[in-house]
Amino acid sequence: MILVTGATGQLGLHIVQQLAVRLPEAGVGQLAVSVRNPERAAALAARGIEVRRGNFDEPETLRATFAGASRLVIVSTDGPKAQRIAQHRNAIETAHAAGVEHILYTSFLDADAASPSEFAQVHADSEAALAASGVAYTILRNGMYADFLPMTFAAALNCGLLQLPAGEGRVSYLSRSELAGAIAAAAVAPRLKKRIYELTGQTAHDYHDLAARVGAATGKALRYEPVDEDSYASMLEGAGMPVWLARSMANMYTAVAANHMSRTTNDFAALVGHPPKSIDCLIAEFFRAV
Repeated sequence: MILVTGATGQLGLHIVQQLAVRLPEAGVGQLAVSVRNPERAAALAARGIEVRRGNFDEPETLRATFAGASRLVIVSTDGPKAQRIAQHRNAIETAHAAGVEHILYTSFLDADAASPSEFAQVHADSEAALAASGVAYTILRNGMYADFLPMTFAAALNCGLLQLPAGEGRVSYLSRSELAGAIAAAAVAPRLKKRIYELTGQTAHDYHDLAARVGAATGKALRYEPVDEDSYASMLEGAGMPVWLARSMANMYTAVAANHMSRTTNDFAALVGHPPKSIDCLIAEFFRAV
């Protein structure tokens, strides 16, 4: 049995949907999900997918949640840094106690304790916990979500100016759906050749280039201007974003400025059998309604 955590979240739900396509009989008897609120997973239950309650903040309950799962896909959680670290450690430690044979963990391309990005620091800790767990594991380091591009460019589409603390750094993008396809492929693979897969877009681009491409796709005159991390965090807080998230988003782009997110690999194609969509295809997809 494959069990997927966070299955009512956006990435988790995509993974479950991809697994239902890849598994015989839509995964009935082979696929289970762990969610905080089982009522929100009623549609999955109606498809014959087993729904279990699981809360990473309640590790004493997780052993029953993970029981009988041979492969566990841990979809990383959301929240402040210390909370996420504790949640991931709880899930990994309990998976070992529950007899899970193989953990697949959704990490981040810049998983490094020395990174300026708090997201990266969280995933570095979780990867270290996996390595020390005694359970076989596969790490799937996700690149930047193309799904967030419309939000990133929302203000710029109104005023013509994109401001980020990304300097001249380059980054590659994939859609959440593409990443879910690669993660599902890894989850059902009889054998995986690597312990760490870095799932990146085909090419990496700086935000001057991305602004030009989005501008061409939307018919807007856009330009990019680098700003400092504190200014950007203040802008996000002013727009109503929680302080912890505003800072995490800002220092993620500081990591981009240092080119922590610029590398590209063929790992996506190795898992899925074809390359990811081009950046222009993704822009056309996500800015279609703009």
